[in-house]
Amino acid sequence: MAMSTKKRDYKAEYQRRRQLAQERGLSIAQARGHARISEAKVSELKRSGVIGSTRKNTLERFYQAIKGVSFGKSLSRAAKDARISVTTIKKLDSDRGILRRSMNGNRWDTFNAAHYPILTKDGKLLQDVPLDKKNASIVGQYWNAANKARLGDASSLDPFAHSIIFDMNGNQYRLLTSVDDLISIFEQMSDADLEGYERSFASEQRAFRVMNYGS
Repeated sequence: MAMSTKKRDYKAEYQRRRQLAQERGLSIAQARGHARISEAKVSELKRSGVIGSTRKNTLERFYQAIKGVSFGKSLSRAAKDARISVTTIKKLDSDRGILRRSMNGNRWDTFNAAHYPILTKDGKLLQDVPLDKKNASIVGQYWNAANKARLGDASSLDPFAHSIIFDMNGNQYRLLTSVDDLISIFEQMSDADLEGYERSFASEQRAFRVMNYGS
């Protein structure tokens, strides 16, 4: 008797690809490994650190657990409440540098790498957003690219169209990548606001470089 084979549900597979692509800020073509000419390849985005391979819902649980630890929960309790394993938390923290043992070694403490301004996709400039090492690095790259964009390099912000930034509280941000909107926002800033922003960011950037050098 011939065994029946399960028929593939192509519609369900397509919807799943769409969902995964949306979670990572990618087009379906990019998620399938066939980026359009105008799009960056996923491999290039991963190599630059602009996007990662971890699913968004896993990262959401990770930062939920981190927030729990910051409120005094044990790592195991925070992991259980966030429905994520301690092993996964430690793996994701390896390049984020959030968790450190307390002085007496009895518990975990949380630390941020820097406070950076973030310019969101809808044009809001948020000051002093607490970030871990990985996200601070991406935001630092973004502001370097933003400066290039303001000087005429229109493509410098393109890779960040796919970035999702998580702050230390688990809040998520997409970055502004429209050069016209970027220039418009900076043109609307007062001289005092612009000077304050540049002074603040330069100070944070120096501190971040020093911290990385010493780690």
